[in-house]
Amino acid sequence: MKDHYFLERVTQNNVTVDILNIDTNDAAVHGASQVCCQCYGYRWKYTQAPGDTKDPCKNTVRGDQVCAGGDVEMYDKCMERIDSWAKASFDGATKDLMASTADFKIINTHYSPHFHMDPPHMQKWYDLTKTHQVHGWFNGHTHGFNHDVAKWNTHFFQNGAGGGIFSESATTVANNDQVKTTWVASGQPYGFLELSFTKSWMKVQFVSFDKTWDFKGFDFGDTTKGGVARGHCWFVPKVLDSPGVECKSSVNGVVGMPT
Repeated sequence: MKDHYFLERVTQNNVTVDILNIDTNDAAVHGASQVCCQCYGYRWKYTQAPGDTKDPCKNTVRGDQVCAGGDVEMYDKCMERIDSWAKASFDGATKDLMASTADFKIINTHYSPHFHMDPPHMQKWYDLTKTHQVHGWFNGHTHGFNHDVAKWNTHFFQNGAGGGIFSESATTVANNDQVKTTWVASGQPYGFLELSFTKSWMKVQFVSFDKTWDFKGFDFGDTTKGGVARGHCWFVPKVLDSPGVECKSSVNGVVGMPT
């Protein structure tokens, strides 16, 4: 990332896409408070023997000894800095979306509004995507894949298991009357979301390993390379007067590995 917020415009074949890269590290889940507490470092210094398996970092708060060593001034300054980056992202995105003439507008970030943020932060980003007709929101953090659609037809995609760490099953949206889940990847596959565009449609499709791959442990040299398997697929319209349509080629069952 070249900055905490930046706009990247891609134009090809007379189709223009604005990609707004935003900083959402003020998220409630594994966001600012964990960054500023640094509990996973302090826990061993103050409270735990190596054999102790309890996790005090799940519930630590400002002022705790395992939160920045109890230094509230340092913690507050850290939080202020992270909040300032998030505000700059929101302000920059608002300004650029108001001025955008792109055919498609997508947001790329680490966190999901409904899976990782508290209600006020979630609503702020919901309102922005609704007001400015954002076509897609792509985030990671959770090491899985899912596709959620808002009542105003913005599509929220979790794209979090590209490799390098364990994959896990994503979950459906719960207790939310604004966004509903359309698809959750079956099993715990690695992969990514593939985007392509025409003047009228944005196509989003899940891509993973096909069954011809053979992984013989952790030595890449022993791996038999295979091909590509494609799964869940959706067409998002340029004009967001409908949620779009699922591709005929879409596969919502098990695709990719590991499962």
